[in-house]
Amino acid sequence: MQFTQIEFLIFLGLILLAVWRCRTRVPRNLILLAASYYFYSYWDYRFCGLLLLSTAVDFFVARRISNAVASRGKRAWLCVSLGVNLGVLGFFKYFNFFIESATPLIESAGLNAGTLNIILPVGISFYTFQTLSYTIDVYRGKIRPTDSLLDFALYVAFFPQLVAGPIVRASELLPQLSRRPNWSSRRFYGGFQLALCGLVKKVLLADRLGEVVDVVFAAPQLYGGLTVWLAVIGYAGQIYYDFSGYTDIAIGVAKMLGYRFPKNFRHPYLATSVADFWHRWHMTLSRWLRDYLYIPLGGSRCGGFRTNVNLIITMVLGGLWHGAAWTFVLWGLWHGTALVCERELRRRYELRKAVWLGRLSTFLVVVFGWVLFRSTSLDQFASITRQMLFQSPGMDWYPPLAIAAIGIMVLEHAAWTTRMRIAMRLRAERWYTPIVTTVMIWCLVLYAPRGFTPFVYFQF
Repeated sequence: MQFTQIEFLIFLGLILLAVWRCRTRVPRNLILLAASYYFYSYWDYRFCGLLLLSTAVDFFVARRISNAVASRGKRAWLCVSLGVNLGVLGFFKYFNFFIESATPLIESAGLNAGTLNIILPVGISFYTFQTLSYTIDVYRGKIRPTDSLLDFALYVAFFPQLVAGPIVRASELLPQLSRRPNWSSRRFYGGFQLALCGLVKKVLLADRLGEVVDVVFAAPQLYGGLTVWLAVIGYAGQIYYDFSGYTDIAIGVAKMLGYRFPKNFRHPYLATSVADFWHRWHMTLSRWLRDYLYIPLGGSRCGGFRTNVNLIITMVLGGLWHGAAWTFVLWGLWHGTALVCERELRRRYELRKAVWLGRLSTFLVVVFGWVLFRSTSLDQFASITRQMLFQSPGMDWYPPLAIAAIGIMVLEHAAWTTRMRIAMRLRAERWYTPIVTTVMIWCLVLYAPRGFTPFVYFQF
């Protein structure tokens, strides 16, 4: 079930009616938990077993960690959580990737390198990181384990953020689940407005850009250099509007239900450096990688060379988290290298702050990385890069809708640097908010593409 399907609107309406009539916490959480498992089973009910396994293991392990006296016992139980969660994730997401990568070596030894037809469970990367953050925080003594299996099961499976984030930590959501939600008509309206904006981003902008991006990336050698550049910049817009649209809907739906999620995007293409980009893009993942990978590796405490190595390792593993392909590994390496270069330049030279030059150079670095991210193979990446850099002849195609969507992205980011950002928040008390809301609904009804397109981050 996707946020853009009519089935989800019916599902959400029924859940809202049910939870509004519940005045006590336990029945409300039971309804939300049952709804979350129904939502997840809509793709494939068999994968609910993995969700149950992760929930049971981490609930039990966290209590064992808290009760253990010796640090060795705490570490042993933490290793159980890491082994089970990363083992399941590794098998379903990376088994075929590693087998295919090792095929030449295996066949040279006279063995048969076969692969299994393993289906990637939807959202496994997100809820695995979410449950791991819980056991690690308990191990570090930052939070106490919950005594309520119901609350913890709902924390893991809560449907708005289950499939593609944001990655919500236990310290952020569990306290909200243990008490009656802070619901009001004002919060409901704010959540509805945010979810509506997310739908507009996904349906009217991301999906329209995707129609062009998919065609050009499928055969880049057929198109001229400017058309390929249009498709590449279009993909930058598509993935931004697709993913930020999803998280806007997730945060908005949670707000309608009375819960607060952390912000996940902050106009990333306004970034003045690659480091600033990662403070604005998929912010909950960036925080996770920083707190549970980069800092444990030593962070910036171990000298310049080790810091650079830690940055590259963190970004490469972050790239691999997105998908089991060498293009994702190289995408992570590209961003890690860019972060290291920025750090070394900043350390050795006193650079003047030219804001727009920094934004332009950062955007070009990020866009080139998106080519790796979107390419399905290294051959496709090489073909697209060749067309971009050498402007080889080919067909010219400049779809007006794609150009308009890119223009909207530029205007939106530019307007956010001015006082217009106040108007863009669409507060309930503003006279123009009902007019803008009506226009957005009207545009969704009239101009939405036929059918529906899965969210980009569902594949991760």
